[in-house]
Amino acid sequence: MAFSLSKLFKNKPKEVPSIPEIIEKIDFKGGTKYAKNETNIVYADVEELGGFPYLKTVIIGDTSVNIKRVGCTATFKFNNESIVLNSDNTTIESNKIKNTNVFFTEIDFELNEQEATKIKDQKVVTLEYGFKNKVTPFTPF
Repeated sequence: MAFSLSKLFKNKPKEVPSIPEIIEKIDFKGGTKYAKNETNIVYADVEELGGFPYLKTVIIGDTSVNIKRVGCTATFKFNNESIVLNSDNTTIESNKIKNTNVFFTEIDFELNEQEATKIKDQKVVTLEYGFKNKVTPFTPF
């Protein structure tokens, strides 16, 4: 009887789920699904702190950033105008979700009452995040 140890220990390639498959399985309760692109989803909510509105966003997907001192921007494009918001923090860091190739990035933005009302009430055509010299577009749901 012939027996081969090499057949026992042959490495079978592990199937790694794609980023969209992983994102589909994530049940994030910390925000409202707002926009997406091929490999990311954005959760966004206008919240209030000390009587002042701010925009709380979370990006889950393959977007991985590590920005110091300059922060980022979010541009809400409407049919005839746009609003550009600056991040509340100048340091933006993504955290890797354990055992995946997916990242979690929290970013808050300063805004005033007028901007908050516009974002809530008007139809946003495109949302764009500006990270240093890279622009990442998203399509609202």
